[in-house]
Amino acid sequence: MIKLITVDELRPGMFIHKLEVWWIKDQRIHNQMLITDPRQIELLRQEGIRQLWIDLSRSIQAPLAPAVAKPAISRTPFFQELDQAELIFQQGKPKVLAMFNEARLGNSLNLDYMMNLVDEISGSIKREPSALLSVARLKSHDDYTYLHSMAVCGLMIALGKKLGLDEMQLRRVGMGGLLHDVGKAAVPLTILNKADKLTDEEFRVMREHPIVGAQMLIEARAGADLIDIALHHHEKFDGSGYPHRLKGEDITLYARMAAVCDVYDAVTSTRSYRTGWTPAEAMHHMLSWRGHFDLGLLHSFVRTIGIYPVGSLVRLASGRVALVVKAGEKSLMRPCVHVFWSLHAQREIKPEELDLGDSFCTDSIVGAEDSTLWSNVDLNRIWALEIA
Repeated sequence: MIKLITVDELRPGMFIHKLEVWWIKDQRIHNQMLITDPRQIELLRQEGIRQLWIDLSRSIQAPLAPAVAKPAISRTPFFQELDQAELIFQQGKPKVLAMFNEARLGNSLNLDYMMNLVDEISGSIKREPSALLSVARLKSHDDYTYLHSMAVCGLMIALGKKLGLDEMQLRRVGMGGLLHDVGKAAVPLTILNKADKLTDEEFRVMREHPIVGAQMLIEARAGADLIDIALHHHEKFDGSGYPHRLKGEDITLYARMAAVCDVYDAVTSTRSYRTGWTPAEAMHHMLSWRGHFDLGLLHSFVRTIGIYPVGSLVRLASGRVALVVKAGEKSLMRPCVHVFWSLHAQREIKPEELDLGDSFCTDSIVGAEDSTLWSNVDLNRIWALEIA
């Protein structure tokens, strides 16, 4: 049965038989189509459609579901895990510090003691990977050496999951990430914490840490895979790295993973002598360093972390600020966000969910925002789309 209705009567589930207009050029709107989204109806209104014919026999005859009140949300899963991740870092730092001190004194490393920390980090990554990785980016200069090891542990586990490693392999790459820089315990603190550029001699000393770290792990009876990560995480895919100038797949998978994770955490961390890059800036630069990394592995890493990681803040072309809540399904450049601030009006606006990857969405990201500038905003409330 064909029926003439007004555009105001049109509902999702109705089948458009004929529009009786010729000027619509948008391919998303046409004759002989099922309405599946309210935005299609809004597009018809914008095109000036007042009436149209629908085919009742081809329409889906289903009543609209009644609105269901949303339960009160006190703490979203991401922010719950953020609290847990902060606790893991707080409690893990003394353990890593003690490990480095023991190594500095020449004492044997207790690797079994460190495995519990690896399991805690792995658990957080499995529950909500973005939370721990968000905390990992907020290291201070004084904590860098120790928290960097924990951050690389988390990054290795996250990348390993993307690559399909099994549980035992994930524990090994996590432990390898935690121990990859243990050789720096033998580097004088004057060099390790130097704010200025290293001299040639200081750089030579620094470059010895992979060999020293591998020797420490040999004495601790660590597995060959952990020793290899410590020894070869500074090798480059084109053979220009150190200490052995290995090339291509002569570098093991675990060491190639460590090379990516180590550099990413280093360049996104703020140090006394420079401000860390945003994840987007880091990905851009790392992808441009031809020959440095296994490119296929680097692409997997980008998909693991995301150009705009969950929990980060971004500025939109519309002059608004938004919180990234979900990675884009079709494009890493177009995640799902919750908009909460108008830069034009310089005030908070009602939180709104926006899928930047949706074909109807005309907004886009123009850059990352410095999260520290928005510390007074309750992002948990923004995440839950609650109104102040």
